Amino acid sequence: MRTIYLKLLLTTFFWGGTFVAARIAVQQAPPFTAATVRFTIAAAVLVALAVRQARQERSPFPRPKSMSQATLLFSLGLTGVFLYNACFFTGLKLTTATNGSLIVAINPLITAVISAKWLGERVTRAQTAGLLMSVAGVAVIISKGSLAVISGLSLNPGDLFMLGAPLCWALYSVLGKKALANFAPLTATAYAAVFGAACLWPAAIAESIHLGRGLPHFSVIGWLAELQLALLGTVVGFVWWYQGIGVIGASKAASFVNLVPLFGAALAALILGERITGAQLVGGGLVVLGVYLGSGQRFPAGKRAAGTLQPRTVSREEEA
Repeated sequence: MRTIYLKLLLTTFFWGGTFVAARIAVQQAPPFTAATVRFTIAAAVLVALAVRQARQERSPFPRPKSMSQATLLFSLGLTGVFLYNACFFTGLKLTTATNGSLIVAINPLITAVISAKWLGERVTRAQTAGLLMSVAGVAVIISKGSLAVISGLSLNPGDLFMLGAPLCWALYSVLGKKALANFAPLTATAYAAVFGAACLWPAAIAESIHLGRGLPHFSVIGWLAELQLALLGTVVGFVWWYQGIGVIGASKAASFVNLVPLFGAALAALILGERITGAQLVGGGLVVLGVYLGSGQRFPAGKRAAGTLQPRTVSREEEA
């Protein structure tokens, strides 16, 4: 049991680290290029793991049985990988890792609202209160605690891009709930990574042509950042997250997600030398408290780091 809690703790640490790693990566390569490298590596590893799982179960690799299933899997890659990372990497090109980690912490409550709209799930008073508190926290962060910033519309464009990431993840999570009715979590995530990488490659090529740049030239630190994003933030984080859900359940596991923005801000200060401001402390506190209040330790929160599927698991009784 202690091992599972340690894995969940390390998973949130890895997810917090993705904001720092992405911030480093986009200093050495354009956003779409950095995202493409990440998910090309992650997709290859996830597919290998999914194939190994199928062989261990002595079953063929699961394939979509209809066009609707194929479209659903493609939509996972489009929303959770391509669009999410377009906002994620572009945002971190223009804002701090600290701001990014605190803003994206609103993920689970936006997911709850969209789930209520599309899936008919009930939004509780606690979730509503938590959402309002988190929105207030995000407003404090992106305005730097100044009403003049909002009234003058002098907001950091990077913060605005980061606001798009939770929306994309919410769509991904809602679609993922439908995908998990027919595919195991590892398989669904592998397909999402493959389709997402397929969407990212043309964007990265177009980006390179537009900027007049060739292949990315990462330093050793740049490659370490990409490997952290691909292997620790995506692959290891995904595997350990679902191991935790399998042992202690989604409710208890979800409470660990509140640590992601805290780890993100702490690592940004330690590694990047970012100074944590009073507005970030107040806004981040409101976001974390809002998420905690709204989740009630029951809602399986969306990740942070993008690229791993985190809707609830589906029992065999529900699949039937």
